[in-house]
Amino acid sequence: MDMNETTLQVLDLNRQAAMLIQVGNVDEASKKLDQAIEIDPMIPDTYRNYGDLYMVREDYAEAKNSYKKAILIEKNGLYYFLYGNACFMTDDFHEGLKYYNLAVEAGYDDDEMMFFMGLAYERANDEMTALRYYNKALLKNPSRPDYMVKQIEMMIRLEDYENAEKAADEMIVVVPDNYEGYHYKTSLLLKREAFDEAVSFSKKAADKFPEDADLMYDYCNSLTLAGHMDDALSEISKAKRFKHYEESKRQFLLLEAEIYAEKGDFDSAKKACLACIESADEFEQDARFLLMNLYVGNKEFESGYAIADQLVQHHDENSFYYAAVFYRAICLKELGKKEESEALFRDASMLYRVLTLKNPDALDAYLYRALCFKELAEYDRAMEILDFLDNLDVGIAETYLVRADIYDLKGMSAEAKAQREKAAHLKPILNLSDDEVDE
Repeated sequence: MDMNETTLQVLDLNRQAAMLIQVGNVDEASKKLDQAIEIDPMIPDTYRNYGDLYMVREDYAEAKNSYKKAILIEKNGLYYFLYGNACFMTDDFHEGLKYYNLAVEAGYDDDEMMFFMGLAYERANDEMTALRYYNKALLKNPSRPDYMVKQIEMMIRLEDYENAEKAADEMIVVVPDNYEGYHYKTSLLLKREAFDEAVSFSKKAADKFPEDADLMYDYCNSLTLAGHMDDALSEISKAKRFKHYEESKRQFLLLEAEIYAEKGDFDSAKKACLACIESADEFEQDARFLLMNLYVGNKEFESGYAIADQLVQHHDENSFYYAAVFYRAICLKELGKKEESEALFRDASMLYRVLTLKNPDALDAYLYRALCFKELAEYDRAMEILDFLDNLDVGIAETYLVRADIYDLKGMSAEAKAQREKAAHLKPILNLSDDEVDE
């Protein structure tokens, strides 16, 4: 057998192995590749295919070893790219980017290469560079909807809403049967508060995809934000008969709860929240947060405490968690458990202080600290924090409300009224009547 025949035999074994890998028969593929190595161990595609086999097995360390062997034999851009992908799967983003760039230097500029580079830069929190590579991927292959989605998402993250909306429009033209373009278009219309236009557009999208529950949700959400709440509730009722409603049940129930809360039908709102919590596969935070506020607002402090405690025990350090820490203490105070609530207020103030040291932009945490000191009757400490927030000139209306509460507690009604007027100027929804303030 001459060398030419040997090479052809190895190539044939590699082709068979690649086909076996595609159908998931990795054991037989491995046998073919072992045969190929035994005949000629210097064919780089054999190690490339072994790398692909290990990627299917999710053995990424061995995949990297195999791709590295291929690279040692031939400095091929594709092999660098595949090695970078294996790095990406093990969160070795910097090493992955290094090999992606080596692939580019070796002349490999496939559209998927550009897309994966965008993903890598996105994971490295370099949004501008990520967007540049998503744009490059789209230039090479303008019809890939997954590329378009990433481009739009990155523009939104960069707050480039105008271009994101243009990209969504283009996606609708290029791939009119893909629902995501319509979803992003509606979201961006809502972002710029074009509520009537969002209602009209989302209605057309929902009619175009009559069984798509997500697009129906967009329509219901648009109706809600446009102030047509009864219409939204009617459409939600229709959506419950959709074939794929169960997949989107959580978001519909949460929207239903928010609408009922806005309408003042708190019993229906609580019922929808509980149904949302029950339907969720994972720990549902949005509905619990709304339910906690409904219970506290309705002076159902035992139930409010129970929900707040669930959010605290879940310990997902986000806005829901930090709010629940405060409201848990409030509920204990209203239940007459003075010592326990004071201990929680002190613990909470320390927690918020640590948060602001880690993240100085967490202005809500400063406000919660002030609230804790108000509840502990340490008014000077509360005022000091409120003055700090005012001096930042960020226009937080709630700082004036907290200061008004403190003035009320100190019997300074004129000063309290002036603070409430300032709050209402910044946020008109806070313009309460004297009777409402007394309540």
